Amino acid sequence: MEDVQFKDTFPGVPSSNYMFMLEAMTYKCRLVVKTNSNVDPNRALVQAWTNQYDTTSCDGTWHAVNLELIEVCEAESSDFVHLTYGQSIVITSACDFEFTFRAKLENSRSDAWVWASGWQRNGFAHVEPPRKIDKWTLGPDYDHILDSLHLGNFIAATNAAELGFTHVLNVADNLDMVNPSDSGVLYKKVPMTDGACNPIEESKIREAVDWLCSMNSPGKTRILVNCRAGIGRAGSVAVAFVFRQRQDFSFEDAKMFVFEKRFVYPHKNLECTLYKLYRS
Repeated sequence: MEDVQFKDTFPGVPSSNYMFMLEAMTYKCRLVVKTNSNVDPNRALVQAWTNQYDTTSCDGTWHAVNLELIEVCEAESSDFVHLTYGQSIVITSACDFEFTFRAKLENSRSDAWVWASGWQRNGFAHVEPPRKIDKWTLGPDYDHILDSLHLGNFIAATNAAELGFTHVLNVADNLDMVNPSDSGVLYKKVPMTDGACNPIEESKIREAVDWLCSMNSPGKTRILVNCRAGIGRAGSVAVAFVFRQRQDFSFEDAKMFVFEKRFVYPHKNLECTLYKLYRS
């Protein structure tokens, strides 16, 4: 047999799976590895291989999700060991995607992958829009990002005056305020489509960031940018604002700056759009 083989996987390949956007996709697999190999069996490289939209990939192309070693068990024979690997990652778009698994021992040839399934015998997942009740919709939820800017959900936006906000930028295309001016909060809407697979138009990024910059006055204004959950569309705008304000930041720097304060994911092509707008 090969030095490494798949014993089982979760989800199975092939299989059909149903889930909701913003839920975590969990991958697990168990390997059988030869102990008399020239390579430490505990140092296998194991991956899910998928075209899902997740927190590390916003373009829907095939990419690897590295799985972590979570258990080592002796096999029936001392010549082998069972290794269990796993990882969970948040799905960021309502879509259909496929997945499989692959593994190889560390330092083996770059093309020495062992696959869990045959060619095009992949697992399949159908992702619906987010559940109506989740941790981002149970109440006002927001975090301070930079200067006057805060990033939060739609519930926080509808309670902006009570929460002490002076300005609200709503970037959800399917959510709006009812008479926002009655609260004394300065309100602006730049509608954007949900789901990381949907690029945000350059003109809308520019409009949103220009407005935020014009209203930004630390100590005098308190601004909330929101979408439904305050992590995708609004998260992308927050990354754009930081990228615009911190000219020494790379896109990755700006994304991680925001991510360290609040879980966010950028929409497709955001990096290219920001470099075109603010670094060209």
